[in-house]
Amino acid sequence: MISFALGCMTLALAIVYSMHSSHQWTKFFIICHASLLGCMMLLALQFISDLFLVGTASVVVRYIIGSVFIANVTFLTVFLPYFTTWVIAHPWRNPYKTFFYILAGIYLSLGVFHAITGNKTFDALMILLFVFVVGFCLIIMLKNLSSIENKTARATCITIIIVSAAMLPSIVLSLVFPSIKPLMYGVYFLAFSISVMTFLFMEFVRLAREGALGKKDLALEDLVPYHITEREFVVIQLVSNGLTNKEIAADLGISSNTVNNHVANIFSKTKVRSRIDLLNLLKQTW
Repeated sequence: MISFALGCMTLALAIVYSMHSSHQWTKFFIICHASLLGCMMLLALQFISDLFLVGTASVVVRYIIGSVFIANVTFLTVFLPYFTTWVIAHPWRNPYKTFFYILAGIYLSLGVFHAITGNKTFDALMILLFVFVVGFCLIIMLKNLSSIENKTARATCITIIIVSAAMLPSIVLSLVFPSIKPLMYGVYFLAFSISVMTFLFMEFVRLAREGALGKKDLALEDLVPYHITEREFVVIQLVSNGLTNKEIAADLGISSNTVNNHVANIFSKTKVRSRIDLLNLLKQTW
């Protein structure tokens, strides 16, 4: 319940931050965190139903909650690696795309078999599969830490990696003692929420300081050291507004490939690897 409450606070802070910053990554994070929060809520509801419901009512509620939980985690099996690769500017393409869709299908199948048979082996395989997905995301994040320009964001990523590594023995223990599994999920989600909440508070402090300083809007003259052209500057402004490459192409009346080339040139000139790193660099510039 504590982790659920802090998770709700983190989600509320993320929504407020998204309304202020309008970066696209915040929208993806809100979807991700809301899904994790939904899983925690379902686990809590299942625990409460086991305490107060008996007989047929308990079985029906357990099946309903279990089905929604499996669907939610199946979504996360695809979304977590997608979000991770998007943040670090790795294109979401094959073999990643096909591989994780297949894993999601396997997880869903295992969930159905577990719900029908009640065999604990399927439950253990589901846990191992999801641990693999989370581990993949953490490894990708770890390999690309040096490319994250924002020190606060980098520190938050390091904290999440450390917390996740510290939780691995507990997750393995939950395979042996399934009764402690909800507790382990709650502890991990609690630590994750605290890490993200700390990052968001620090970002709010930074935004408050920038507002107090009354910083001016970014101008082409500010980017002279990077040899940015007028057209690339227009693209940078649209990227800063949270538009995707397709949306930028539609707004400027040019092809998506042309926008991709502009973005690639901007990344090359500014020596960044992702949109987030570019925006962090621009904030430091002006």
